[in-house]
Amino acid sequence: MFSIDVRGISKVFRIYDNPTLRLKEIIIRKKCHREFMALKGVSFSLIPGDTLGLFGDNGAGKSTLLKILAGTLAPTSGVFNVNGRVTALLELGAGFHPEFTGRQNIYLNAALFGMSEEEIRDREGDIIAFSELGDFIDQPVKTYSSGMYVRLAFSIATSIDPEVLVVDEALSVGDQHFQKKCIDRMIHFCEAKKTIVFCSHSIYHLQQLCKKGIWLHEGEIRMQGPIRDALDAYQDYVRELEGKNKGNTAEDKELAQVAGHGDRIVCIDELWLENGKGKRASQASTGQDIRLRMRIRALKEGVKGHVGLGILRNDEMLCFGTTTLIDGKPAVELDDGRDFCLHIDSVPLLPGSFMVYGLVTDEHGLHAYDISRSEPIKVSSDSGYYGITAMGHEWRL
Repeated sequence: MFSIDVRGISKVFRIYDNPTLRLKEIIIRKKCHREFMALKGVSFSLIPGDTLGLFGDNGAGKSTLLKILAGTLAPTSGVFNVNGRVTALLELGAGFHPEFTGRQNIYLNAALFGMSEEEIRDREGDIIAFSELGDFIDQPVKTYSSGMYVRLAFSIATSIDPEVLVVDEALSVGDQHFQKKCIDRMIHFCEAKKTIVFCSHSIYHLQQLCKKGIWLHEGEIRMQGPIRDALDAYQDYVRELEGKNKGNTAEDKELAQVAGHGDRIVCIDELWLENGKGKRASQASTGQDIRLRMRIRALKEGVKGHVGLGILRNDEMLCFGTTTLIDGKPAVELDDGRDFCLHIDSVPLLPGSFMVYGLVTDEHGLHAYDISRSEPIKVSSDSGYYGITAMGHEWRL
C-alpha cells in the first residue's frame, strides 16, 4: 500500500497585472489574466519508510507540490492520495496566530492537524520540552524570534506522530543545538518507517537523509530515482549551465550555512598538508604521496561524530572528499586536541593552487559542527598534461 500516490498532478496559477482585473474578469466574463503552469503532470509514489528528497532550481514547483501534498493547495488536474496523518513544516510560522501564546498555538496547530483536545493535552508537555522555549511558551508568538518560531513549529509537527512528514528547508533555521535535535528526530522517523518528503537546497542533507530523489525542473520531473543518481544528474546540469565547475561552490556554501556561526561544540583547530615523510609542506608534486591532516578543538567531552577531509581547488571546485562515515568507519570520539590523517597515494593532481578541506559532523553525518580549509598549497608537475588530474594512459597508434 502506498503512503503517497501522485498521478498526473498539474497546477495552473492565474496571474493578474493588477487586482482590479480580477473583478473586471468576473463582470465582463472575459479573460483578463495570464496563466502560469507551476506543475506539469507530476507522478510518483512512496511506500511507508521511504524518504524522498525534492530539489531543483528556484521556481521549479517544489513548494507548490509540497503544499498540495500537505492539503493546503488543490491541484488543477490530476489526483493524489496520502494515507495516514500528515504534518507539514512549510512556511515559517504558518498557522500561528500572532496574538496567541505559544501554548495556545500548540492547541490551535495540533487541532488543525486533526488531533483531539485530549491527545493534545497528553503531548503538550513533550512539545514544550522539545521546543525548549521555557517561560516564553506563555508569551504571544508575535514576540518570538525566527528561531523560536521554528522551534515551536517543528516541535508541534513532529510530536503528533504523523505517518507522513512534509518538510521544506526547516533544518536551515535555528541554532546549532536545535538543528541537531531536529536531525535526530528525523532519523528516528526514518527508523520508525515513517514517510518523509524533504525539500532542500542542501545537497549534503539530501544525500545523507534521503533514499529517493526527484529533480523538478520548470514544473516537470526531470529525473527520479536513487538520491545519489538524481543529485549527480542535477549537479551535472548546474555545472553545464554555469559554464564552470561552480556546482561545488554552491555545495560548499550550503555546508557553510549548515555549520553556521553559533556556539560550536567541536571546532577545526588546524588543517595542513604533509609530504610522504610526515613533514609539513606548502607544496607537492603530481604523483607524490601526501597526507591531509586535521586537528580539532572540543568544547564538550564525550561527543562522537565523523570527520571528513578533501582537496579543494582555489576556484572552489571540490576535487576529492570523503568522510569516515562514507568509508564505513564507526563514529569516533571527538576529543579535544585529537589529530586525524588521510593518506593519499600518488596524488594525481596537475599543477594548480589547492587547499585541504576539513569537515566535522555528528554521528549521523548530517549536522556539520564545523567546516574549514587550509592555507593555499601549490602542486607542480613536469608532465605538461592539461586538466585537473593525471590519468593513466597509453597511446595505441
